[in-house]
Amino acid sequence: MNEEIQLSVEQGVALITFNRPEALNTFTSGMMEGLGEAYRRCDEDDEVKVVVVTGAGKAFCAGADMSGGGDTFDAKGELDFSSCPLSFQAWDVRKPVIAALNGHAIGVGMGIAIQADIRILAEEGKYGFLQGRRGVVADFAVEYVLPKIVGMERAFELVVRALRLSGPEALQWGLGSRCVPAAQVLDTAMEIASDMALNCSPLVMGIHKRLLSKGQSMSRDDFIELETAMLHHSLGSADAVEGGMAFFERRQPNWTGSVTKDWPQEF
Repeated sequence: MNEEIQLSVEQGVALITFNRPEALNTFTSGMMEGLGEAYRRCDEDDEVKVVVVTGAGKAFCAGADMSGGGDTFDAKGELDFSSCPLSFQAWDVRKPVIAALNGHAIGVGMGIAIQADIRILAEEGKYGFLQGRRGVVADFAVEYVLPKIVGMERAFELVVRALRLSGPEALQWGLGSRCVPAAQVLDTAMEIASDMALNCSPLVMGIHKRLLSKGQSMSRDDFIELETAMLHHSLGSADAVEGGMAFFERRQPNWTGSVTKDWPQEF
């Protein structure tokens, strides 16, 4: 971890903050290293139930750090890096990941956001995959993930035409679940995260996240077989008993299922 990425945990919710507000949180190699490390820590820490990612200041992440000017994308010689450069991606985290887009999310910033499970947009923000207007291909598996979220035709126009959208427009195009004033974005994300951390089994949330992902590329019958195995796995856990008792006794559940200790072998 480094000063460009901050990580805190409170009441089951991890908050990852991009901390270059003076540069609109434009993405650096240090942020790349720090974000991957933060995601890994959140995945391995049972105290973390839900993850929220946001930016300090007025932007979420306004693209790549282009302080190198015209040489930013002038790569010569042999290239040996991945288009998904984080050591640990948002989809690897066995907890819900919420992107609180408190301001602009452009290029790599929107790529990071699109990997999250839920996105909260700011009315004042600008959003888009603008790499095509900079002469490079979009990264962070945007072309793979985006059609699953917004459909192929909208994904095509967002990436190929490289549209820049306002917050309300981005919501209309399906890039987020909510659009609120910028000052309310983080509070909205934390409210959602806190509700899940308190009321939903962390183990079951992780299993649901994997099922939703795997179901996109499996046959129906194969998926039903996997879902059945996961249902049996959850029914054999202490959380299944606790969830029913908490409902019957009209109290908050005390979840003891562990993503690290009780994770199904099938995943």
